[in-house]
Amino acid sequence: MSLGYTSVALSGADVARGLHHLYTARQMEFVLRRERARADRHQHQFSLVVFALKSRPRRNVDSALLRLARIALDHARATDEIGYYPDADDRLAAVLPNTDANGAWRFAHRVCGQARTKSIAPTCLVFSYPTRPPTDGDGDGTDGRDPSDLQRALALVAQHNGNGNGNGNGHSNGSNGNGHPNGNGNGNGNGNGHGSVERDPVMHRRQIAQFLVMGMEDPQRPGDVEAEPLEMLFVKPLPKWKRALDIVGATSILACISPLLVASAVAVKLSSPGPVIFRQRRAGLGGRPFTIFKFRTMRQGADDLKSALRALSEQDGPAFKMEDDPRVTRVGKFLRQTSIDELPQLLNVLRGEMSLVGPRPLPCEESNASSQWHRRRLDVTPGMTCIWQVKGRSRVTFDEWVRMDLDYIRGVGLWRDIWIMLQTLPAVVLRRGK
Repeated sequence: MSLGYTSVALSGADVARGLHHLYTARQMEFVLRRERARADRHQHQFSLVVFALKSRPRRNVDSALLRLARIALDHARATDEIGYYPDADDRLAAVLPNTDANGAWRFAHRVCGQARTKSIAPTCLVFSYPTRPPTDGDGDGTDGRDPSDLQRALALVAQHNGNGNGNGNGHSNGSNGNGHPNGNGNGNGNGNGHGSVERDPVMHRRQIAQFLVMGMEDPQRPGDVEAEPLEMLFVKPLPKWKRALDIVGATSILACISPLLVASAVAVKLSSPGPVIFRQRRAGLGGRPFTIFKFRTMRQGADDLKSALRALSEQDGPAFKMEDDPRVTRVGKFLRQTSIDELPQLLNVLRGEMSLVGPRPLPCEESNASSQWHRRRLDVTPGMTCIWQVKGRSRVTFDEWVRMDLDYIRGVGLWRDIWIMLQTLPAVVLRRGK
């Protein structure tokens, strides 16, 4: 049972942990998933500190990493978990429950400071969960930066990555922040021992691991900056088999339905003034916004009326769905009932922004308004169809919708994708849930 934030003084023999307490990389992956579930359920924050060493012979790295692990264990609370970073056993990781970015940076600073006195020169990054997507006021969930600019992020890490120089050793009573009773905990005192780099929500954990070896020998981090979003470490890039299935499937479908696409485009153009293709910003992999393509089914200016119709939405939660939407044109209603309006998203599939099978992407404002646990559906690439289209659609609550998506994420596989695609056609023809 977790000791939580106790202020009871414990003797060194009671709390001392040895190297046999280190978790393996696979165990640490489980610990991260467990703490994420706890944070979602109890609405609290936790942090991850990842330590790395400069490139050197493997034998020297192993020896120095074990010495660094011993230092981290000495500074950790009983509730902190220390082990090897998942997918990279030459990295050390510390999971700090109920700890914000400031407390995590203080822990990292103390560990790295003591390590330097023992001729060990680690670099580190701090991640915090949960984080909400920044906005620039235009509702697209971005802050005006290019999140795909990996080289810019690498340059910033090379310039600023390191251990921080925060002041203070935390609160002695452990009641405010992640503090030890002896005053050496991960407290939230003022200081500047934290920092950040350009954020990219679609970075894979192995790319993050590459960043860790690019720090300077004695780096200084700027103050008053948050940690990196931990959500990016849960993102799962498309497997090669899934990407191959997407390319072959989307290309084949486009070739077969090209006459239908042309006829639909003509019908949309003649039905009402405005563009044939409707473009909208949606939350993709890791929450990264992308532009989705659909045949336009509404009159021009429909988005301006959405807020006035919000109270009439037939879908609970942040998603907006309305069967008899007055903004929909006559042609648009038919396209929606037959799901023909979704077919241009095959272009999104070919561009790699979507998959044939995966959680349906929500508009950025709806995704940002979702609960913390709802955003786990962003761990994988969104798709054109998923379990929700086959079994529920608007007949289920938003929570049930998300649970269906999470069930799919837990069991992604080739034959399951094929089964869902085969089940989608009769679901559309029979208009289940419409």
